[in-house]
Amino acid sequence: MSWSEDGAAGPSRRALLAALPALGLAGCFRPMLAEDTDAAGLRGRIALPPIDGRMGYHLSRRLEERLGSPARPDLRLQVTLTTRDTGLAIEPDNSVTRRTLTATADWRLLKTGETEPLLARRMVVRSGYNATSSLYASRVAERTVERRLAEDLAERISREIFAEAGRLPGAGAS
Repeated sequence: MSWSEDGAAGPSRRALLAALPALGLAGCFRPMLAEDTDAAGLRGRIALPPIDGRMGYHLSRRLEERLGSPARPDLRLQVTLTTRDTGLAIEPDNSVTRRTLTATADWRLLKTGETEPLLARRMVVRSGYNATSSLYASRVAERTVERRLAEDLAERISREIFAEAGRLPGAGAS
């Protein structure tokens, strides 16, 4: 509870005036995937690529969650996933105790049967983990970071596609 300028309990005039612009914009907000949006019209229209490896599995699974299972795909997504693991903290005995995993996804959205991309981007995400003397604990930490990075890339890719939905051919809501 805050105190107003005259000492009475309740919100101050300054706080109420500061909240007015936000209240005015509240009616302008519209969810990206609302039923009648261009982005919602893309769900289930994008053929998803098979991506090799553990990270590829997590990336593909999350993309399917976000973009939908393709029923009648007229668009296709191509993704090239690369990773780089680097040691950051090196102990006096030359053991690495802190590692950073960098994942890069080069992706292109194409109309089926065409080679010129409608959208093409590169997404880069990084995360770190501690490498301990326990090989098992280090592997679990590494796999957790891989899953988290793959899912983050999928979120970013799908968000970018949905944000550009209005520019894509035939993207109107079905």
